[in-house]
Amino acid sequence: MLIPEENDTTVELKGKNAAMVVCWLLGVGCLLAWSSMLTAEDYFLTLYPTYHPTRVLTLVYQPFALGTLAILAYNEANINTRRRNLIGYIAFFISSLFVLVLDLATSGKGGIWTFIGVCFASAAFGVADAHVQGGMVGDLSFMRPEFVQVWILHIISTGDLVAADLESDYCTCKISVSLESRSLS
Repeated sequence: MLIPEENDTTVELKGKNAAMVVCWLLGVGCLLAWSSMLTAEDYFLTLYPTYHPTRVLTLVYQPFALGTLAILAYNEANINTRRRNLIGYIAFFISSLFVLVLDLATSGKGGIWTFIGVCFASAAFGVADAHVQGGMVGDLSFMRPEFVQVWILHIISTGDLVAADLESDYCTCKISVSLESRSLS
């Protein structure tokens, strides 16, 4: 792609499309972890029916996200943004892995301690999200504006992925209900 400069010369940008794909992948990686946690709430509801996981996990997530974001915004002049982004993405990975290992280690059995572990993972998602959201927008703002736009597209794309997953669950449920009603008649 050729970009005009102030002195009527053009500069060729190499790798811009690849960088835009990387920005989109980083954005999806940021939101996909929490979206998968929200998608698994039906599973958590069957494991922990008396603990109200659909409400509690969000209520645990928000204070940690807002508190971490406030601390990071207050100390933004002293923070290395790239390290902040790496810490956030590593925390997303570790939290997602923790939820999987916790479920496998307990063989899918509920209990208060397992639920507290899932709440701990939800809080870690909040801390990771606060690290990544502001840090990525800040870093990408120093680059081309298209990078910020592509990174923001992750909100739309992960919403579409979750909606497609919910739609497939709805269709599967609808098909199984219609088959059951035919077998009863």
